[in-house]
Amino acid sequence: MKIGSRFIGPRLGSKLLLAGCVLLLIPWLGLQSLRAMQQFLTEGQAAAQLLSARGIAALLHGRRDLFAGSPESTSRLPGLQLYPLPGRILLDGFAEDWQGLEQHSTHYGKAPGPQFSLLLGTNKQGIYGLLNVRDTSPVYRHPAYLRLDHSDHVRVYFKDANNEEGRLLITFEGSGKITVYAVDSDWRIATPGNPDYRLQGYVDIDAHGYSIEFSLPLATLGKQRQLGLAVVDVDDPRERTIAHISRTFPDMNHGNFNPVLMRSVAMEAIIQGLQKQEAQIWILDRALNVHAIAGGLSDQTEDYLNTEQRRSSSLWQNFSDAILGALVGANKQRLKDFDPQQTLSRDDALLRTAISGVGSAQRRTSLDGDHEIIAAAVPILDGQNIIGVVLIEQSTATILRLQRRSLQHIALLSLLSLSAIVIVLLLFSARLTWRITRLGRDTDRASDEWGRMRQRVSISGTHAADEIGDLSRNIEQLLARLNRYQKFLSAVPRTLRHEIKNPLNTAATSLEHLQTQGGDRVYVDSAQRGLERISAIVDNLAEAASLEDALHSDEILPLNVSALLSTYIKHLRKRCPHKIVLTAPGDDIWIQGSDIHIEQLLDKLLDNASDFATSGSSIAINLTSTKNHCFIRIKNHGPTIAETELLELFQLFHSRRDSQTKNTGQHLGLGLYIARLICERHGGDLAVKNLARNDGVEFTATLALTGVS
Repeated sequence: MKIGSRFIGPRLGSKLLLAGCVLLLIPWLGLQSLRAMQQFLTEGQAAAQLLSARGIAALLHGRRDLFAGSPESTSRLPGLQLYPLPGRILLDGFAEDWQGLEQHSTHYGKAPGPQFSLLLGTNKQGIYGLLNVRDTSPVYRHPAYLRLDHSDHVRVYFKDANNEEGRLLITFEGSGKITVYAVDSDWRIATPGNPDYRLQGYVDIDAHGYSIEFSLPLATLGKQRQLGLAVVDVDDPRERTIAHISRTFPDMNHGNFNPVLMRSVAMEAIIQGLQKQEAQIWILDRALNVHAIAGGLSDQTEDYLNTEQRRSSSLWQNFSDAILGALVGANKQRLKDFDPQQTLSRDDALLRTAISGVGSAQRRTSLDGDHEIIAAAVPILDGQNIIGVVLIEQSTATILRLQRRSLQHIALLSLLSLSAIVIVLLLFSARLTWRITRLGRDTDRASDEWGRMRQRVSISGTHAADEIGDLSRNIEQLLARLNRYQKFLSAVPRTLRHEIKNPLNTAATSLEHLQTQGGDRVYVDSAQRGLERISAIVDNLAEAASLEDALHSDEILPLNVSALLSTYIKHLRKRCPHKIVLTAPGDDIWIQGSDIHIEQLLDKLLDNASDFATSGSSIAINLTSTKNHCFIRIKNHGPTIAETELLELFQLFHSRRDSQTKNTGQHLGLGLYIARLICERHGGDLAVKNLARNDGVEFTATLALTGVS
């Protein structure tokens, strides 16, 4: 696209680079293939999980005995949920070890009685409890009192291995370790009187009440696994009588306590050997209570996001992993899909479908909302009856890891191939651009700024066999033809001068004889003027053609421009119709030059000034100098030069003379052209400008100075 005098558009290298960007389709197509593969692998994983769930359901077929919710339990009271503990519990009265499980505590009691919350957990060897009681004025046990019911205390009810009622009383004298006693049926006197160390714990008392953290061996409970707690409040420290009691079970309990809801050890032992890596197996009964869990998802993380590996990885590796993880949808955050409530019971649409007798698989989002989990559920049968459900859950991390590795290989290969292609394209375009630029530079060097062909200009790249080589050879041939044609044009004036001079001499001789014989004077004078014009034209053409050769062949000597200009003007005033005003410094100004050509330069400039100067005006000549150049300025008053014509004024055969000029001689537009050549030969140039008042023109001839004084 052309804007003004400039052509705006992409360069050759940019076009090649844009064309190379089409290769980016290759990794994009590879990414689409990986996404299709991800969908295929996800469906395959769902089908595999469904098949595994059916295998486990077949293994548990008819095992109704494993689904007895609380073994041999006959209690119809609300159960006490026993949560799997995430780690070791330190008995110190604080809830930090429970890692958020305290929000699942069960609250008991109503005003005016004591209000408390209870949280139970297990690590498969013992039962741990966290009891928080709201009591702003607890009454502590007095060590001198034999009876245990004269202070605030906690009663623990349970059925032992012989299915008999067991009673343990927790008492304390302040913050610190608790003291536990086995007591009689009235909850007053310790039997046999010594502390019972089966139940151990710690109490922490603050302004709002007290917290007791305790542990009890799981073997303490019998087969029915019944357990109950009661908080006893004594308000008056003097009277020390029981004011209120709050229990986890009703007052009329008929000798039964709360059943402990916990997972089946026998069933977990069966499925432990069936667990899959990076998967979690759930066994639930018809009420969707959890009976066994094997494996887990919480520890499942992307291998390339492992903490130790991240620490030893380089910054570039971490950056590439982050980019690849974003492309495949992997999440660097640790998978969090743990809900303590779900460890006891679940209620999902997928499980409801399985309870109805239809096994299926579905995809769901993890509880943290950042990962995807595939779940497959199959019913467990006992004959024609459904007794439970097998649920297998597994995240898509394995698929994403496989996809990430494939993407990493594709990205690496694509990056290497694209880098190689881009480098080759850049090198090729740079080479191509350099060759074209060199060809343009050689072509531009073949002629000067005035359009004359130069000698001995070689065109590079003519030996190449491609299109640019063809173009170089064509340009070389074209320049050679133009050079020959220029030489022919240069020889034409000399040839014409030689050919025309002979008949002109003959015609001149004949006119002289005619004149001596008394011919008509008018015709004779007219013929002589015509011959003089033809002779002047031939001389001018020959002068222009041979001037460059003469400039280079003439001897260059030190020349005093001041003296030469003064002498020249002195003789010019005698024959010039205009007044000439010379302004020159008193000091000599020396140049390296030819006096004949400097006088020829002055002839051309002053002839031009005299022809265009208005009648009665003067011509001003000013000579000045600087450190390296001298300037001859010739100013005349008259018509100005159009701005568009200033650049063409010094071209060959350019003339502005017309019928309005005083000089009626023949002009071919060679004078200023010759003047410019003389200035350039003397290390300067020739310039022209209109006067500030637009009433004339000023020519400035610049000549280089010499060191000769």
